[in-house]
Amino acid sequence: MLGSLLKQMAGGSREIPEKIVQAFKDQKRFPGGRRLQLSQILELLEIASSLQRTFLCIDALDECVAVHRLKILNSLRQVLQNLRAPDYS
Repeated sequence: MLGSLLKQMAGGSREIPEKIVQAFKDQKRFPGGRRLQLSQILELLEIASSLQRTFLCIDALDECVAVHRLKILNSLRQVLQNLRAPDYS
C-alpha cells in the first residue's frame, strides 16, 4: 500500500526527484522487477512529501488486517516525524 502511495505521489508531482526516479529504475533491473524495501519507501515518501504540501487520503483502512493497519499508520507517523517544518526566518 505504501509503495502505491509513493507511485501516486510521484505521478502527481510536477518534477520527480532524481532519487525516486533512480529507485524505480533500479527496481526494474531485476527479472520480473523487485519491490522496494519498506525503509526505502519511507525515505522516498519523505522526499516526495517534503517538496510540496501533501495530503493523503486512504480509503478502507479499516478493512486491512489489524497488524498491517498498525504498520501502515506507524510508518506514516514516522514519515511525518522525520519531515522538518519549513524555516521561514
